[in-house]
Amino acid sequence: MSKTVVVIGAGAAGVAAAWSAHREGARVTLVSRGVGASALGGGAVDDVPWEQRPRAAAPLDPDLEAFSGALGAWRIHGSQLARAATLAGRIRPARGLDRSLLDLAALPAGRLLLPRAPRAGWAADSLAAALGDAPFARSRNLELTPVNIPVLLHEDERRMPDGELAARHDDDERLDWLATRLREGASRLGSAVGVLLGPWLGAAAARAERLSSLVGLPTGEVLLGVGSAAGMRFEAARDRLLDKLGVKVVRARATTIERHGDRFRVALEQITLTARAVVLATGGLVGGGLRYAPPERLADGDLPPRGGLPFSLSVDAPVTLASRGAMLEVVSSLHGPELDETAWPNPSEPGVLEVVGVRCDGVRAGPGLTAAGDVIADRPRTLLEAVASGIRAGREAARSSG
Repeated sequence: MSKTVVVIGAGAAGVAAAWSAHREGARVTLVSRGVGASALGGGAVDDVPWEQRPRAAAPLDPDLEAFSGALGAWRIHGSQLARAATLAGRIRPARGLDRSLLDLAALPAGRLLLPRAPRAGWAADSLAAALGDAPFARSRNLELTPVNIPVLLHEDERRMPDGELAARHDDDERLDWLATRLREGASRLGSAVGVLLGPWLGAAAARAERLSSLVGLPTGEVLLGVGSAAGMRFEAARDRLLDKLGVKVVRARATTIERHGDRFRVALEQITLTARAVVLATGGLVGGGLRYAPPERLADGDLPPRGGLPFSLSVDAPVTLASRGAMLEVVSSLHGPELDETAWPNPSEPGVLEVVGVRCDGVRAGPGLTAAGDVIADRPRTLLEAVASGIRAGREAARSSG
């Protein structure tokens, strides 16, 4: 058997692992079913939690740059941090952004236009007031200005989800119509340094760069926390990359991973795959790779029938779960952990729900078995951390399968 690697999970970590293993000459099969955390992302690309973001950015690893270039979904800067306007009215730093998001750090001083649109969740006047009061906007003399420029073409666009409106802008004629309205409106209003819109600029690919070229001004999206069109664009970019690499994609749920000699058997719902190495990139609690399953869920009456671990992996695999540097053991209480005390972060440490995962030595979860992304215990839950661990996991998996 040649180098064969099975990657379980198609989020950022899984795609990075597949890309990395392919670069090492492995034949890769990627298994995925369902939407994970990467597809729900708003488009911010972070290497550390943004609330802890230092003022300067460390040099980006060349492998991260290479993967980002291959994926083509993000703009990641060197030492210059990007700044995204959030729909919550804050301006927050990021190491990079989805290619349709507007980077406020790249704008000069002046008026940034927010077109009004009769859509739920888009209140240009309130958003402009909140963003204009942000310290970054004040320090850069950015004037956030709500304006009457039509951005909706059809009546049904008032009510459709953001993703559907974003998909309409995949069409060149629809994008050209929007560009004409924005260009005419900006010209009528006088000087402006950019245009900020909702998360509507493309579903199959980012359309902000072409729109900016047509308008003659930097034009892009606001950052939405969860469920943005940026997640759809990531999935589309992922599918293009996997197809280009020739990675076999199996749409199924993995149920069991078992080691037999020098090979693994990965049981899916209908078939079984065989490989020399496996990468677990199933995601954490948010992505569904880990489950919160305390013993009391089995209670029938006063007490559950037995004690047990409060968390479980979504696939039965020969790994150990850990949190905060310690292995998870069967709880002495039949009622599981006291989440009021352990779940939430405090000044000295994150909450258990943020860090629980597979215990690893680097990315190694066991012989021939590596892990990547949010499924690893005690690692920051950021996009670039997931990618970096995916690259390492894929490389190690390919090399151990030779």
